[in-house]
Amino acid sequence: MNQPTFTVMSDLYNRIFVRQISNPDILVDYAVWNRILESLPKEYKLPDEAVTNI
Repeated sequence: MNQPTFTVMSDLYNRIFVRQISNPDILVDYAVWNRILESLPKEYKLPDEAVTNI
């Protein structure tokens, strides 16, 4: 059985983006994004600056 989706403002996850732009109208699945954050290295950023600086 699927559990109901709990959505939160996407701004809660801005820390993983190099350019942190507020998007209060965008809601994301809390459980999915927390799983994503838990799987990333602590200092990970999107886009990956090591790649974009080539």
